[in-house]
Amino acid sequence: MRRKRSVTSAAVSLFLALAMVLSACSGNNAGSGKAANSGLAAKQQLNLTTTSDIPTLNYTQATDTQSTNVLEMVNSGLTRMHDGKTEWDLAAGAPKVSADQKTYTFTLRKGIKWSDGKPVTAQDFVFGWHHENDPKAKPAYNFLYASAAIKNAAKIQNPKDKLYGKYNNLGIKAIGSNQVQVTFDKPAPPFFLSLLSTPGFFPQRQDFVTKQGASFAQGPENLLYDGPFKIQKWTKGSGWTYVKNNSYWNASKIHLTTVNVKVITTEATRVNMYKTGSSDAIENLSGEFTNQLKKTNPKEVFNGLTSTTRFLYVNEKTNKYLRNLNLRKALSEAINRKAFVATLMNNGSVASHFAVPKGFVKGPDGKDFRAAAPTGYLTNENAKQAAADWAKARKELGIKTLKLTLLTQDGDQLKAWDQYLASQIQSKLKGISISINQQPFANFLKLQTGFKFDLSYGGWAPDYQDPMTYLDMFTTNQPMNASAWSDKTYDKLIARAGNETNLTARWKDLQSAEKILIENAGIIPLNQDGQIWVQKPYVKGLQYPVYGPTVDLTGAYILKH
Repeated sequence: MRRKRSVTSAAVSLFLALAMVLSACSGNNAGSGKAANSGLAAKQQLNLTTTSDIPTLNYTQATDTQSTNVLEMVNSGLTRMHDGKTEWDLAAGAPKVSADQKTYTFTLRKGIKWSDGKPVTAQDFVFGWHHENDPKAKPAYNFLYASAAIKNAAKIQNPKDKLYGKYNNLGIKAIGSNQVQVTFDKPAPPFFLSLLSTPGFFPQRQDFVTKQGASFAQGPENLLYDGPFKIQKWTKGSGWTYVKNNSYWNASKIHLTTVNVKVITTEATRVNMYKTGSSDAIENLSGEFTNQLKKTNPKEVFNGLTSTTRFLYVNEKTNKYLRNLNLRKALSEAINRKAFVATLMNNGSVASHFAVPKGFVKGPDGKDFRAAAPTGYLTNENAKQAAADWAKARKELGIKTLKLTLLTQDGDQLKAWDQYLASQIQSKLKGISISINQQPFANFLKLQTGFKFDLSYGGWAPDYQDPMTYLDMFTTNQPMNASAWSDKTYDKLIARAGNETNLTARWKDLQSAEKILIENAGIIPLNQDGQIWVQKPYVKGLQYPVYGPTVDLTGAYILKH
């Protein structure tokens, strides 16, 4: 999934932004709490399994969750997501903010070092950010700089602009060796601090990157570390080993000394390794094995929500029939989402009628974004109502039958989900027939971006901790708007929220925009993803957060057993 990208006064703006640093979304954490040193095992080693290798360790190329998670464990930015909140990492504390909210000046902690003993300096941030916006580096995810309105980022990334590629004009500079100053084209967005915790905003050291050349980030020895862990060994295709980075400024709070991660693609093998003690935890467990382990190891099974929401795109660009609101409403009303998540997914997912997930982010009032509409909008899952709206649509469109294609990625699991969705629609909306078109990921994207579908299975995970990351892609002519849905009021609300400095007004605009999107069935929401994992009773503090690292090792520890 490709993922994307403010108060009445400067003082209030900073207060509310920093409040979010202290009270962000809740994480999924089994057995959290402070480690009691007397109860710690002498050997602080954690053994894990995963289903995929690390695609890349190169900051400029990392776009997937596996790569970014590894980089977040071994390196640091100005902030870090941990325990459900944004914490100061290499920054010594809150930045100094200008009266117009367009300049943030961060002071670095004293004594922060790279793994080779050299200091981390403000210039390392400047080089890292410049490198991330250098076309020669072929950055794959630097659009977030423009999303955050960092000065000149949009122009530097635009091949048609005279500033294209001139990264020295980016809004960042070093003040001495220990201060990083960031400037913006407009007041900094409230999600900026959470964005700084992601690899695309980490420092990089120019002398090391230059010396490595094409070998940079190709292996553990081709990377410098300034985070909680280092990669000691990486056997591509088989797994990797983290070791504690004693040069990290907060190393005294990191308990694990070794983390072994093995790549095991077969779930049955992963479960067997857990049962026999070869691994200490399993993430993203599926329904079949969940039921099995609930019987044999009930106290070791945990579940929580993720920040991924799933939905159907409804192609209004090339299918004239789908421009009919009653037809789109009928399609939405025909799907029994509760049965879908309970029977087919069985992984803690919840049925949804919204775009912005539960438990993801709180507003200036301290309440979750979903508080205004906990269950969402257009919540009918009613065969009678669906049939009535389909009857209205048939009359308005002058049709009796309709053939639709459902485009999805390939895979056995998705095939079962697709068949369920198709059967729900066909059984409740007589006269509609659904043909399923499963495609390999690359071709799926090609067909979706080319609008060669009627309905398309989609999903979205956030790039930063703000509702905008889910909502701005549905504006008119936005490239990621695969529904081609358009609403002038929606566009105005999103544009206004993008420039609004009053956080309360901004929040209300975003909630109003989501209501319009869902009530007009611009997309058809399906579910918010859940996750189920198991871990041994002696493993504590291991987290699978709603937002931040997908697997956070920084607070984990092993008890005597």
